[in-house]
Amino acid sequence: MDMNMIEGRLVRGLGQASDFTRIEWVRRQFMELAGIDPHPGTVNLEILDEEQRERWVAWRAGRGQLMPPGAEGFCSARCFSVRINARVPAAIVLPEVAGYPDEKIEMVAALPVREHLSLAEGDPVAIELCGPLAAKAVMFDIDGTIVDSMGAYLEVARLAAAPHGFEVSGEHVRRSLATGSSFWNGVVPPDTPDRDTVVKAMSAHAGREWPRVLREHGRTFAGLEQTLDDLKRLGVALAIVSGARPEVLDILREDGILDRFDTVILGADVARRKPDPEGILECLRRLGIAPDAAIYVGDSAVDIQASRAAGVRSVGVLTGAADSATLSAHWPDRLLSSHSGLAGIVEPA
Repeated sequence: MDMNMIEGRLVRGLGQASDFTRIEWVRRQFMELAGIDPHPGTVNLEILDEEQRERWVAWRAGRGQLMPPGAEGFCSARCFSVRINARVPAAIVLPEVAGYPDEKIEMVAALPVREHLSLAEGDPVAIELCGPLAAKAVMFDIDGTIVDSMGAYLEVARLAAAPHGFEVSGEHVRRSLATGSSFWNGVVPPDTPDRDTVVKAMSAHAGREWPRVLREHGRTFAGLEQTLDDLKRLGVALAIVSGARPEVLDILREDGILDRFDTVILGADVARRKPDPEGILECLRRLGIAPDAAIYVGDSAVDIQASRAAGVRSVGVLTGAADSATLSAHWPDRLLSSHSGLAGIVEPA
C-alpha cells in the first residue's frame, strides 16, 4: 500500500471557507507554499477506513509547511502539497487547533474540483502527498520561467500594432503566451481589409524591434543563479528547451548564467514546437537521460502538454503567462510560485 496515498469520500463543508480563501494573506501564503491561488471554498474529504485514518495521522505528525496567521483572531495552520485523483494540484490546510478531527481533510485548489473532475457528493477521492521528485536532469523553458519578458512582449506588440491603429492589452499578451494561440488573432479583427498582409507586416515589425526591446525590458528572475547552483550541487544536469529566439541568450550570458546549462535547444533547432515534445525528446537524447528521470519546468499550458507527451514530470511556475487555475487544468506534477522552490522538491535519482 502506498503510504503517500489516502482515500476517502467527498463531503460538503460548512460553507464558511469561501470567505477565508479570499483573504489576501491567506491567498498569498497558498501561492507561495503550494503554487495554489485558491478557488473560493475548500474540497472536503472524509476518511472512513481506519487504516487510511492512521495514515493521515502519520502524515500530520511531522510534515507540512507552516502558515502563520496574518491577522489577529486566526490560528496558525500547516499546508501539504497534494494531487487529487492523480490529476489536480491542491493543498491540504490543517488548522493547528486542539481536537481537529482525524477523519477530516480540507483542501484548496485553483479550480472548482467537483466540476473539473465530475465529482458528486459521496464519490471516492484519492489524494497523493507530493514528495520529492527524483531526477537526473531538470529542463527549463525560458520566457516566464527563468526570464521575465512579459513587459518586453507587451511593448513589442504595442509598437507593431500602433502604426495600424490597433491596441494591445496586457491580458491579450498574457493569454496568447499562456495558451500558445496565435499572437495577432485577437488584435487584428477578422474583417480587416487585407488582413493577412497586415498581420505579416506587424509580425515583421515586431521581429525587427524584438532584440532591442528584449534588451531594454527583459531580465532574469531574482535568485536564478542560486537555484541553478543548488541543483548543480545535487548532481542534476541542467538544460533549456524553449521556442525563444537566440537573442534571449544574451540576457542569460550575464553573470555566467548560460554557462550553467549543459545543453540548449531553441525554436530554430526543432521542426515542431511545443506542445509537440520534439524539443524535450531531443534534449533527453543529447543528455543521455530517460524521460522518467527528467523534469521540465515551464509557465504555460503548452509546457505541461509537451512534458506529458514526452513522458517527463512537469513543474508549473506562476511567474509567467498562465495563472494557477490554467496550469492546474493541465495536471502538472507540481506547482511552484517560482523557480526558487525547485531545489526543495528535487532530489538526485
